Amino acid sequence: MVRELSVVSFYTRLRDSALASASSAPLLIFPSTSDVDSLCALKIIGHVLESDSIRYACYPVSTFKEIHKYAGPNLTSPSDEPITILLINWGCHRNLRRDLQIGPSARVFVLDSHRPIHLHNLSDKNDRVVVLYMKEDESNADVEYDFDVSVVANESDLNSTDEVEIEDDSDSEDENESDSDGGEGEGGGGSGGRKRRRLSAENESNPDKLFRKLRKKYYYTGTYHGKSSGCLMYELSHSLRKNKNELLWLACVALTDQYVHERLPDERYNHAVMELEQHINSSGNLDAVTSVTLKDGTKVNVPDASRISYEDEPRLMLLQEWNLFDSMLCSSYIATKLKTWSDNGLKKMQLLLARMGFAREECKQKFQFMSVEIKRRMKEMFEQYLPEFGLTNFYYRGFLLLHGYSSKVSAADVVYGVTALLESSVESDGSSSSKHFGAAYDALSLNKLEKLDIGMRQAIKVQRAVLRQGSTAITKKGSIRSGSKFRWVKLEDSADTKLLCYPQALTKFGFFLMDALREKGARMKPLVCVCYTQEQKKVLIVGVCGKPRLGAVQGNAFGIAFRSAAEETGAEYFHELFESSWIVLEAIAVNSFMIRLTEKLL
Repeated sequence: MVRELSVVSFYTRLRDSALASASSAPLLIFPSTSDVDSLCALKIIGHVLESDSIRYACYPVSTFKEIHKYAGPNLTSPSDEPITILLINWGCHRNLRRDLQIGPSARVFVLDSHRPIHLHNLSDKNDRVVVLYMKEDESNADVEYDFDVSVVANESDLNSTDEVEIEDDSDSEDENESDSDGGEGEGGGGSGGRKRRRLSAENESNPDKLFRKLRKKYYYTGTYHGKSSGCLMYELSHSLRKNKNELLWLACVALTDQYVHERLPDERYNHAVMELEQHINSSGNLDAVTSVTLKDGTKVNVPDASRISYEDEPRLMLLQEWNLFDSMLCSSYIATKLKTWSDNGLKKMQLLLARMGFAREECKQKFQFMSVEIKRRMKEMFEQYLPEFGLTNFYYRGFLLLHGYSSKVSAADVVYGVTALLESSVESDGSSSSKHFGAAYDALSLNKLEKLDIGMRQAIKVQRAVLRQGSTAITKKGSIRSGSKFRWVKLEDSADTKLLCYPQALTKFGFFLMDALREKGARMKPLVCVCYTQEQKKVLIVGVCGKPRLGAVQGNAFGIAFRSAAEETGAEYFHELFESSWIVLEAIAVNSFMIRLTEKLL
């Protein structure tokens, strides 16, 4: 596999492989049902493929095991029948050649923002897997490596078993040897130091041992996310001159999906926003015709006109679909800063509205029916009075779509609505029905906003549940249990667990809780959230580590630790979801799991 690919060369190889196998089977696309970015990338690559008259079939999947239901025997068969497969936003962090049992005539192309990529997938010796992995991925990664990942990947043995386990055993032996040599009290400190220097020199003279050490460091540094798949596919359509405004909007939504779900640091988001703003400016959005003047001088809106704009948006969730009062009350930013679940916090928020001159009854009307004067003055008033209440980072750069006679829609609200649709029917094992994937896919279309409205209403219910359960966990003594390496909380409320028993919803709850704890002055630790699934005998567990930081030393390290801890409990578990920090476990094993998890985290 050639690692340093441009999006165009990646697509060229995909197209050529799909054409070569077209006589026996169409290109098979397997998008993840776990995030909105995947849907955006699917829509864009679908447009490009159709323009090149390439046949393809799409099968949305939620877990690793589902692909074999649809791919047929050709994926694993040793026959000469070629088959081409494209995975969107899943697969790169697993050993695909082994886990999917890829046959010699199959080619699997991977477009995935999850990092790190499994080293076997990056190896030049692996000709069955092609991952879009550009030099930019390595240079702009959230997590810094002090070695060349490409070199380490090429030293990987494709026929080995799980390298993580092998490296863990061998490195622990080295550590034990070092400890035994230098563990004789203070008098033995000099001898221990000499021993460690000697072992370091041996590592350099022993390439196998050195590469085992680097591989372990690579995997145990933790997970993070690379560039949005939707943005990469828009770059492809733009390079091939097949771009249009609808695809540009999908790229804006894909980037926003990463931002609102805390998958990338502010620096990378702002850089990507500037790139998309340039595309918006050059695509005629600034000069788009949105109204016409009739002969009598009357101005009317053009019904089918749509344009994309960018502006500073308030951190108020679903404001266009909600009302100002409830959006401020429930949105994570203001709720955690002012503690709106408490009497004092609610009084502060009401005082803020009064200082701005906004009547409470007016603020409780649906936003689109609010006074035009209040809407016009809102940003000015917020900027004037919010700093008095400690709200200094209230605005962020966001994207808006103005379409025909309908009101404007923000990219963030689209993400919330589509995510709620995706998670409206996740089964106890984490899988999601293709029916709801279809509804979420349609909600991204400009002419099917009624489906998006359904998702937005569901997202409001989820956010209210986040506020209720978050405030309960903060105020009820003993709800949040603190260990040496992480905190954990278990949701018991049966009504709200029906809304929060989905991976993205529970992750959002985790980030809300971490923000609330930070505002209380608590020392920051990773957080593990546990919630009963719809099948009450099992729980969904997610691990969150706070907002990503550029150049961080550690990503989300829960993935490997989750699997190891679950195996040691002896309980039935399911770790086949596309985020390694999500796992489904038998409910009776939770306490045992937490004890072992403490031991597994480095």
